[in-house]
Amino acid sequence: MLLTSPAADQQLESCLISDPAHIGEGINGIGEHVRRIQIALNEVDDAELEVDGKFGSATGDAVEDYKNARRILAPGQTTADRVVGKRTIKTLDDEVFEFENTGPPESGLVSPSEAGLPHNHAGCPTRPRVANPGPDGRAQHRGTPINPIGNAMRLNIYGEGETDYVGFTDFATETQHAKGRPMTSTLVDGCASDICVRSSPLSAVTLREIRRLAQSALVGGCRFTYASNQELFRTPRADILSLGTVIQQHRIADPSQPNNPHEDFEVWVVDMF
Repeated sequence: MLLTSPAADQQLESCLISDPAHIGEGINGIGEHVRRIQIALNEVDDAELEVDGKFGSATGDAVEDYKNARRILAPGQTTADRVVGKRTIKTLDDEVFEFENTGPPESGLVSPSEAGLPHNHAGCPTRPRVANPGPDGRAQHRGTPINPIGNAMRLNIYGEGETDYVGFTDFATETQHAKGRPMTSTLVDGCASDICVRSSPLSAVTLREIRRLAQSALVGGCRFTYASNQELFRTPRADILSLGTVIQQHRIADPSQPNNPHEDFEVWVVDMF
């Protein structure tokens, strides 16, 4: 999906079938096609490239390392060159496809990648419901719950459909931010076994609603998952700790910005008191 959607990139399509359309330093080396190659190398080869759409020396190094590791060599070569041609883009495409269709371990509690649990991602929502879609134009699932308790309602506060496929429903806690979502004020106390918030501040109103909606431990309890970048995470750690017992805590990098820790997701999973 990364290399072919939301719209196929003509430069990548040409590279797949035509030798003169290869991509390298100074050769078709600026544009969306390079950005997608950089993201792919970050995802499948941990290249840690800056995703800037410019085929510079760092991207050339990553391409050379990628091709050497997979022995993508032209006749007579003993070491790989720094060019993305037909064989390279085909191999990269195959590995990205495998990456996108491999879910995280089913024993986990949050998705470490944009893929989420194995599901028909083609049915996940797009804009305008999704403000910040993944590279394929659909809701991405990095940092979302993948194994909810599931014996009562599952609520995604200020969600954009990224947890629909695991049975969550989007709600809002404050009318000024609702944007068409139903309000949690319409729900009864103790109705939720799973609550998540992602990339949204934990206001006093939201925290109060989370505590009100959480199912009592006497009837199965409630699990709360919070994921956000560093800017939003400057304040709510103490608030999260006040909700219950932290059972998992993760740092998940953004594959499109691997060298920008401010865009890392911190994910905390809490069994509520």
